[in-house]
Amino acid sequence: MTALRLFTLAIALLLAGSETARWWGDPRMVPLAFDEWLLAVLLGWAAWAAPQRGAWPLALGWALVSGWVLALFVPTLDHLLFGEPKASAAFYAITLGAMQAVALGATLAALHMARLR
Repeated sequence: MTALRLFTLAIALLLAGSETARWWGDPRMVPLAFDEWLLAVLLGWAAWAAPQRGAWPLALGWALVSGWVLALFVPTLDHLLFGEPKASAAFYAITLGAMQAVALGATLAALHMARLR
């Protein structure tokens, strides 16, 4: 479980840091980065709480990340396939697809750990 906890913490820091850097200096930073910050806090809490509470906080955190990524992925694919041409649509679709695979893999790993416990 230690590897998944460290990975979860690293992703939480990366998520919070990247969104902060992306919106730094923009007055819309707080509303637009809030969902990523919230997920980063949840993942950080899950990594911290897992030794005492078991793997379920990790499973919860990663399942919510998976749902969040899916909510971004579907409209991106729709735009890529049926929308106006946009240079970055393919990059975002590939990136979100990879993020979805990671989130699902981490969710399944946490559920497997919870089942073994």
